[in-house]
Amino acid sequence: MDSTEITVATWNTEWAPTAGRRGPHVRERLADASADILVVTEGSRGLLPDGGYVVDAGNDWGYDDKPHHRKVLLRSRWPLTDVDRLTTGGGAGRVVTALTAAPAGPIRILAVCIPWARAHVSTGRRDATAWSEHLDCLDQLDMLAPRFDPSTPTVVAGDFNQRIPRVLQPARVADRLAEVMGRWTIHTAGDIEHGPLIDHVASNLTCTGVRTWSGHVAELKLSDHSGVVCRLAPVRH
Repeated sequence: MDSTEITVATWNTEWAPTAGRRGPHVRERLADASADILVVTEGSRGLLPDGGYVVDAGNDWGYDDKPHHRKVLLRSRWPLTDVDRLTTGGGAGRVVTALTAAPAGPIRILAVCIPWARAHVSTGRRDATAWSEHLDCLDQLDMLAPRFDPSTPTVVAGDFNQRIPRVLQPARVADRLAEVMGRWTIHTAGDIEHGPLIDHVASNLTCTGVRTWSGHVAELKLSDHSGVVCRLAPVRH
């Protein structure tokens, strides 16, 4: 791998416990990704590879949950600075951004777990309608992104809760995601092994390779999501 490339992986681990049958397998798969940047959604710190630098999106996304659970965890091989989280609206507890000090220069990481279609409809606060929390989070991301320094590369990773291109989601929802993410290339869209994915990696870097893994090992279900790792390189001019 080129010394200027980085690897970025993401996986929704569906609240896998650190013990029991699932936990060790999940932790092994995350470690095997050998990612410089790792975004784990619906997980806990005990699942992350040893070492590195870790921040999360906070512990309040409107649901009562176990104290160690986090909707979004961001782990970097390099130090993280300029950390910011969304604390209100659809992105509360689901969005964290930070700068990582990669060897070739700083990179802005935007780690997300965009709400699923029925977030807070019949569970949680029970004050939402279908897709309303999802769309509100997208609106927040649309306002957040212009604040990023355009001279610093950006990587977006996590659970987008939409298949790309559109499968079953309403056209207006797919169109809004495309509009918000249009400032980056979604490297994990389209026909891909173990896809179509809803865990995605997007950036304004060049993708030189994509690898996915299944949410199962033999007969054991590890997650209802597939995981993915991308190799990213600076754009050549």
